[in-house]
Amino acid sequence: MPDANQNKLRNDFQQYRSVQSQGQGLEKQQHQQFQPKSNFHSEMSFVSLALGVLGLIMPLFSTLAIVTGIAGFIQIHRIELKGRWMALTGIILGVLGIILFLLAILFGIEFVQSMIPTGSEEMLAKMMTN
Repeated sequence: MPDANQNKLRNDFQQYRSVQSQGQGLEKQQHQQFQPKSNFHSEMSFVSLALGVLGLIMPLFSTLAIVTGIAGFIQIHRIELKGRWMALTGIILGVLGIILFLLAILFGIEFVQSMIPTGSEEMLAKMMTN
């Protein structure tokens, strides 16, 4: 009986090893599937990165950076190019540029309002009557 149990355990272990090695082969195939097949970078992702940097100065470039970053992701997925990090960085910089622009507007309006003295309507009325 001990020999039969040992043979059964040995067969079970061999089956386990074969299933495990098949699973590792599948993981390698899946990992290779997501690797870019080309050595070229996506043009749209590069444009997104450049516009994202410029978008920190001018908000119009920020919106263009977001749009071209999304287009870069689509291009990378379809053609299997490199440059995913450039598209992501362009999108992040685009969003950051828009947030900075909105904060500048918010604090700019507060700053201008704080510079206007209170009762300015009365001062204007007195200046108009003189």
